[in-house]
Amino acid sequence: MEKKLLLILLIFCYSLSSVSQDTTNSALDSVNILISLSRDKNINGNYEDGLKFATQAVQNANKNKDKTQQAKAYVSLANTYQVINDRDNARKYYNIALDKSTDDYFVNVASLNGLGNIYSTDKSTVDKAARYFEKSIVYTLKAGKNEHSFYTYYNIAGMYLNFEEPDKAYPYILKADKLLPKIENENPLHRLLQNLNLAIYYNQKKDHKLALTYINKALEIGEEYTLIRELIDIYDFKSEIHQELGAYEMALASLKKMYYYKDLDFNAEKNLQVEEVAADFKVNEFKEKAEASKLKTNIITLLSIGILLFLSTSFLIFYNYKRRLSYQKLEIKNQALLQAKNEAEYANKVKSDLLVNISHDLRTPLYGILGITGMLIENPSIINTQKGLLNSLKYSGDHLKSVVNNILKINEVESDKITLKVTNVNLRSLLENIVKSLNYLADQQETQLILDISEEILEHYIIDDANLSEVIINLIDNAIKHTKNGTVTISASMVNKLGTKHRIEFKVSDTGSGISKENLSIIFDNFKQGDTEENTLDGIGLGLPIVKSLLMVMGSKLSVTSDVGVGSQFSFILECEVANKDNKSNTNSANKSLQILVVEDNKINQLVTKKLISSLNHNAIVATNGKEALKAYTSNNIDVILMDLNMPIMNGFEAAKVIAAQNKNIPIIALTSLEISEVREQCLNVGILDIINKPIDKEALKEVIQKNVKMFE
Repeated sequence: MEKKLLLILLIFCYSLSSVSQDTTNSALDSVNILISLSRDKNINGNYEDGLKFATQAVQNANKNKDKTQQAKAYVSLANTYQVINDRDNARKYYNIALDKSTDDYFVNVASLNGLGNIYSTDKSTVDKAARYFEKSIVYTLKAGKNEHSFYTYYNIAGMYLNFEEPDKAYPYILKADKLLPKIENENPLHRLLQNLNLAIYYNQKKDHKLALTYINKALEIGEEYTLIRELIDIYDFKSEIHQELGAYEMALASLKKMYYYKDLDFNAEKNLQVEEVAADFKVNEFKEKAEASKLKTNIITLLSIGILLFLSTSFLIFYNYKRRLSYQKLEIKNQALLQAKNEAEYANKVKSDLLVNISHDLRTPLYGILGITGMLIENPSIINTQKGLLNSLKYSGDHLKSVVNNILKINEVESDKITLKVTNVNLRSLLENIVKSLNYLADQQETQLILDISEEILEHYIIDDANLSEVIINLIDNAIKHTKNGTVTISASMVNKLGTKHRIEFKVSDTGSGISKENLSIIFDNFKQGDTEENTLDGIGLGLPIVKSLLMVMGSKLSVTSDVGVGSQFSFILECEVANKDNKSNTNSANKSLQILVVEDNKINQLVTKKLISSLNHNAIVATNGKEALKAYTSNNIDVILMDLNMPIMNGFEAAKVIAAQNKNIPIIALTSLEISEVREQCLNVGILDIINKPIDKEALKEVIQKNVKMFE
């Protein structure tokens, strides 16, 4: 918006000069002509000639020793320096113009507006800028120039909005609004600009719905009067509002409309060629009238008009050429940007592939480390003597597991491979198990975990438990890391009910260090953490970006409030389908002892998986490859198969295909270090209905076995 405000201000200042040229003296007339030429060149982007004509105007005015004309010429020169961003010279010549102490309306208003605009570019001087603008308004109101007063109020409000200070902008928005009925023959642009400022104001105040109301009002005016350039800005800003509201399809539609009007604007430039012909015709017409009238007193004026029209024609030709040249340069630049983009994407893919491959290779040994550590912790004779070391080993292993999983998950997110898989879930048990699993991490921070589930929340819902668990675990994990000797509260409350649709709000609140406003803008960026310089916390900065992306897929949006030294609260609302009574889990299978075939080529992983299965009161039969698995399956009464995928002789895909062809009612679960999104389709094609990643703990294994057995009961 800043550049647009500058353009409006300059056109406004130059328009003042055109109404103040009332002298009939030919010497003074030449100064006015030079000022007009400088104005036209500056508005049209020919700053070199604009500076030349303004300098000539100053020289001519100084020869005439007319203070008013001198002041006007200095304003013209200051305007030219301002548009080429030479603020020091602009400030110098505006002040010289004011020092002439004339009563000229143009000199005082244009100089004060010019100085205000100079100081409006730096946040530290915006209040000083506002004072200069307000001084100019004294002159405009006194002269009854309501339109000029409106534009100045609009600029002050826009200036504060540029620096996101809506509270300072609002009084000037109101003052501008009061002037609208007083403007004679009001231009529709006035109301459009006012609505645009109000939209920006309410958007910055986080009232996005009201912002949308005002931007639509501006849009209605823009489309009614075909204000193409304004429509470009309106649709651009409307897209931002839709993004804030989470209406991404509407945001995309607004962007498309913006580009549509940009194309119209470009095509309109082609019509300049028609204006060139019209300009030539007018030059000849004026010459004929001058010759017919033979009025010598008008020769200077007519010659001036001829020169102006000739220069206008020259400008149109030059501008058209410049425009074509600009688009050629833009095309070259776009090609360079596209190449740079492709190179960056390739480098990012190489990095992602490397991280994924490393993470895959870490999962297999990590499964052995965590599994054996768990066995030792459950052994009373060992845990009593080595509790500290084993707990530290488990903590480090769990942290490494979290890092590996997050790296793979963010790669899955960026590749748009996240899918929803809704099932019948006991929501209360899900939340209780999550909190229970993270209690050890909280103990390390001497922090208490509190679970608060509203009585209105039912037990069973049809939801995506895997993604919901990942979201809540990451939020709790993040809260614990930032909370020492405090509390982390996890709550679930009912927002509203519509039939079988329950909108439930999940909150994770902590009494930790809090997040500064500056860091709130980066915490959702990959590999970014708040307070980086002082940060001694574990993690690589992927938890919150993953949460944000998962919630978008689930049709929700993450909200955050935080105060430094007080704590933070992350929340989201999720629509959950109430499960039918017939769909509720049958817990009879939970106590049944199952015969489970473990197909795994790694000896350590065989040991860990077998031990986990035994701890769940099931019996495990081990096969080291797919070929052995076929023999074990045909010779034993198998209830469930846990199938590794990468194995020698016969891999898991081949073995599962053969078994599924013989018996479609046997649950085959892939237990793999490969990323689930990479193998999901291939697994489904061969009869593997579920996939879990290594490393897996006892509770997760218990849950996946129960879920799959229930499907075939």
